[in-house]
Amino acid sequence: MIIRLLTISLIFLLFSCTDGPEKNESTVPTLENNLDQPENNEENDNSYSDDDLPLDYKQDTIKSDGLFTRGGFDDKIYYDLLIETHLCNPNYTDTTSDGSTPCSSRFFNFHPYNHKRKIDDAFLLQIKAGVNKYPYRRLLIFVREKGKLVLMNGIVGYLVERISRPNDIDDLIVAVFDDLGNNKFDRYDVLMRYNDGKYHFVEAIGDLEGEFNTPDLKKRASKAILERINEKELIF
Repeated sequence: MIIRLLTISLIFLLFSCTDGPEKNESTVPTLENNLDQPENNEENDNSYSDDDLPLDYKQDTIKSDGLFTRGGFDDKIYYDLLIETHLCNPNYTDTTSDGSTPCSSRFFNFHPYNHKRKIDDAFLLQIKAGVNKYPYRRLLIFVREKGKLVLMNGIVGYLVERISRPNDIDDLIVAVFDDLGNNKFDRYDVLMRYNDGKYHFVEAIGDLEGEFNTPDLKKRASKAILERINEKELIF
């Protein structure tokens, strides 16, 4: 396990000191950048640590299959929400050649995260790789404030599972995707938790080689992986 962590650290050191060709994950479509950032005033007093869980509280875990469907959305609200995010082209046809994406369940998938609010006021949006010419899957977290939809967080990667919390705002396990360049890739499974108006990194759980199954390995790997995530803005 220690050898594995040292390997992670050496990879990070190598690519932080190398100017080789590498795609820039921090570049996201300008439509997303134009969305307002959320205020830090929602449910700020409702965060919990693991030790704060009530003794009789039973956590539910809902795994994400990560699939996109061809059958269309089961509710028109999802189509309307997509148009509101400006991430798709509602006028897309077979002859459209501007690089835009149709508002379709083939490319987008919705998940709840805040069970105090309706889905149209708070949702996770999983986006398929290649949408709007962005090469990787992305998970965007939206919230409605003062009637306007704003972007709370974004992750270069995808949702693995949601875990219920006493404050009714799910913890998220997400797989963060890291393009190391030269056709080499890594993936970091991390726990994210809502606090102070946004989701924040809590710890790394594992990587492509498997779970970090000792406290010491998890602590050191979390530190190295968080530095890598911040360096490349893989969570924003």
